[in-house]
Amino acid sequence: MPVSINLSRADFQMMDPLTELNQAMRKNGLRRSLVHVEITESALSKDVAGLKQAVHNFRQAGYEVWMDDFGSGYSSLNYLKNFEFDEIKLDMIFMKDFDEASKKILTACVKMAKDLGIHTLAEGVETKQQLDFLQSIGCERIQGFYYSKPLPTGEFAKLVAEKGIEIKNRQQSKFYQCVGLVDLASDKPTCLALDDGSHFRLLYVNEEFQKEVKRAPAVFKQIVNEWNKPES
Repeated sequence: MPVSINLSRADFQMMDPLTELNQAMRKNGLRRSLVHVEITESALSKDVAGLKQAVHNFRQAGYEVWMDDFGSGYSSLNYLKNFEFDEIKLDMIFMKDFDEASKKILTACVKMAKDLGIHTLAEGVETKQQLDFLQSIGCERIQGFYYSKPLPTGEFAKLVAEKGIEIKNRQQSKFYQCVGLVDLASDKPTCLALDDGSHFRLLYVNEEFQKEVKRAPAVFKQIVNEWNKPES
């Protein structure tokens, strides 16, 4: 299961994080694709050239680099232009004031990220309403109390087992990485579906698609059932 580590500006000033991480990965026999490096937006404000090179080096070494707390400062867009990030974590401030203005900003951020080939995660998600909206605009991941508070490893494993949460394998992860960059922001009913040869299911749907389904639920159910019907 992938994990993330947070690096501050002080970490880069006091040591070589890449060397330390490489040594830990070799010692424990872990794949580099299992560790994501998170750097807060505020850490990028000093020694831009040095951190830009550090981000590049991490990615060249096989690690994903994520920008944490995107939108919390004043230079977020400039950082996207100057740094190579694999994913941005949308700051929880957008969830605290979950009004129409926040929704429009989130929609624009997700669309922009997809256009740049950058994945998205929303922080601070606590309600079903927030989750449904984020899914409708194509945000790929969420983080927050909606699923669980932070847990020790043992309690987390128990939660996964109790809720029947499926941990994606490497092949599935690569598939969803590609699918996640599809832009669903449209004023037309739009969905992204998966047909694996035996089952048909929806991966993402936008708000307009949900409205159409509510207008004619029986028709949509019939279409899905026909799609899932075994061939004779």
